[in-house]
Formats: sequence, structure tokens, C-alpha cells
Amino acid sequence: MPIDDAYWPDPHRVHAGFAERGRIHRVCLPDGIPVWLVTGYEEVRAGLRDQRLARQRKYAGPDYTNTGYPEGQDDCLLVMQDPPEHTATRRLINFAFTPRRIAKIEPRIHEIVAELLDRVEREAAENDGALDLMRSFFAPLPISVVSGILGLPDWHLDRVLAVTDAEFALSDTRTEHATETDPLGAAFDYADVELGQIIAELAMARRAEPTDDLISHWATTTDDDGELLPIEHVVTLVIILYMSGYDTTAGMLTASTLDLLEHPEQLAKLRAEPELFPAAIQELLRRNGPVLRGFRRFATEDLVIAGQPISAGDTVLLSMQAANRDPEAFPDPHELDIFRPGNDRHLAFGQGPHFCPGHALATLEVTIALRELFLRFPDLEVTVPRDRIPWRRAHFIRASYGLPARVR
Repeated sequence: MPIDDAYWPDPHRVHAGFAERGRIHRVCLPDGIPVWLVTGYEEVRAGLRDQRLARQRKYAGPDYTNTGYPEGQDDCLLVMQDPPEHTATRRLINFAFTPRRIAKIEPRIHEIVAELLDRVEREAAENDGALDLMRSFFAPLPISVVSGILGLPDWHLDRVLAVTDAEFALSDTRTEHATETDPLGAAFDYADVELGQIIAELAMARRAEPTDDLISHWATTTDDDGELLPIEHVVTLVIILYMSGYDTTAGMLTASTLDLLEHPEQLAKLRAEPELFPAAIQELLRRNGPVLRGFRRFATEDLVIAGQPISAGDTVLLSMQAANRDPEAFPDPHELDIFRPGNDRHLAFGQGPHFCPGHALATLEVTIALRELFLRFPDLEVTVPRDRIPWRRAHFIRASYGLPARVR
């Protein structure tokens, strides 16, 4: 793939180039692994539903040699599972996102947003208006929300935020060459172990004395044979919830904030009529869905995508962000139009068996956060150009390490 320094602040430039050349492309990842990159909307949508494109590595051909985290994993609960195993794990996750639970946590989301914006205001007052929106608002928001669903005590939050941040920062750069003697590998392993210990201790406590929270539910759940879920499975489920809800939401907030600030006329309409925010969020999800491409998939049999024969064992990547800017699906796709008809057909949350279970919660978080941010700080500005924002050089989730800003 043609990845250069200009890709990270504006990946859509590269994706538009692919769209001009076709709907599926033979490319090599930065580590030299050949893959089929699918960028057409209809093809990506169909591929997300096609169970002949499997996650489990046992279906991979010999040219897939990735051993880095997370794509190098042989298997993992939910993320790298296929039906029917995936279906059973998905039922455990779905319990977290029932309409009743979402409705129950919505008032708490409003409280968390207000508390964090108070912190933003204090930080700005102490620093002549300057602050880092990522560190002060975008990152702690999803961690706090997920922690509330899980039942994590408040005094754990700072530890979890620090450890989770370390997970992502290190996973971006760690390769198969990291070893126990390598400082980067050792730091990653330490972060991974510490987060696991935090959750395992809490899961054991909830198993002994359950409360009305998600960790208690998983810690006391039994399988079809009547056996309790192993504590390590509970830990994995919790970490999946953190990892899937943290940088995706923070990344979406970063990109959408930039998008709105770069379109002042549209932003002015939203400030004048805040009830338009829910519709605007669908357009922002289409434009700024944080998933650059889906997880690797392997063809379990010979098949055809967009007229291109795919052999069993080939690696296929479905670019949801490129699909969301396919001009055949969304006319003038690079234009921000909060009144765009059909913008809710976006693929920001995927499709099919791996459709994001937390889509309703994530949409609610982003809607409340952006609405309250822009209503509270009408003079908000980002103080560095896009190409100087510290974008994470990650090929899966688009997010940044910070977002320098200023308010009065």
C-alpha cells in the first residue's frame, strides 16, 4: 500500500486513488504480506456478511506470515472467532448492550461528559486556554463509560486508563522481533499482565459477591455444561470491551471534531439547532469511522469478488472507511453534508456476524460528547494543522495520541 507520512493525517487521499482504479486491489502490507484490499461499498458490505471469509488463522495460506499483535494472533475470543463459536461468545457480549442497559447508563454519560468538560475548562484556565482534548476529554470518556457498565470502582479508572493507553501505544509498534529482553516488548507484556490482574481480582470478588454489573454477570455465568466461565475468559471479555470501545470512540471524536471545525457553516447550523446532532453524527460516522479496514480475513474456498478470482487461503482486507467514501454509494462522498439522505447506510460499525455490538452506545457517546463540547465552547479551535497532530501510525484503527486545542 502507498503509505507515506501524508497518509496518517489524510488516509482518504490514498483511498480515493484506489477508488479511481477499481474496487479490489492486490497490494502488499508494510511487512510485505500480499493481500486483496477491497474498497467498493457493495463488495465490502457483502464481504462483511460472507462466512467464506473467515477470521481464524487455520484458514490462512502460507504467504500470511504475520506474528505481530493483534493480527498475528492464532485465535482470540470473539475477535478472531467464526460461527458457531463466535455466536456463543457474542451472546455474552450482547448482554452489555441491551436497550435497557443503554437507557440506564444514558444519564450517567451526560454526567461523565459534564464532569470531563469541567476538567477541560479548569485545565484551559490554568494554561492560558491551551489543553489537549484527547487526554482531557476524548480518551477518558469511553474508559469511564465502559467502566460503569462493567462495574469497575472509580478508584480503578486512572490505572485502567494508563494501562489501556500503554496497550495501544505499544501495539502500534511492536513486531515479532520484540522479546523479553527488548524494552518495548517487556513494557507491552507488563501492561498486558497488569490490566489482566486488575480485572481478574475484580472478577473473583464479583463471583463471591455479585452485584448488578457486567463483570458480575460474566463471573457467575455458566456454560451449556453448567460450568462457570474460567476467570481468564472473563478477563478476555472485559479487555475486548475496553479495547473495542476506547480508541475507536476517541478516534471518532478526534476526526469528527476536526471535520466540524473545518466546516464552520455546517457547525453553525448544529449550534443553532442542536436537535440536528443525531443526524449529523451519522454523516460524521460515514466520513470518520475510525476503522481503516477490517481485521484480516481468509478465504475458506475459491471465490470471486468484484470479478476477481480469490483463491482459498488468500488474505482479504475489507476497507470500511474506503467503502464509506465510494462515490457510487454516496455521491460527492468527500463533502460533509449533515442533511445527506441515506447517510445511515455507512459501514462504520461493520455488518454481518461481527457487526459492532456496542454501536448504539458508541453513537450515543459521540452524539452527547460533540454536542456538549461545541455548545459549551463556541470558540474552540485546534492549534496545530492536521499534519502536525500526533496521529498513531496504526493500520487498523485511526486515532491520535493527542489533539492540541485552545478555548477561552
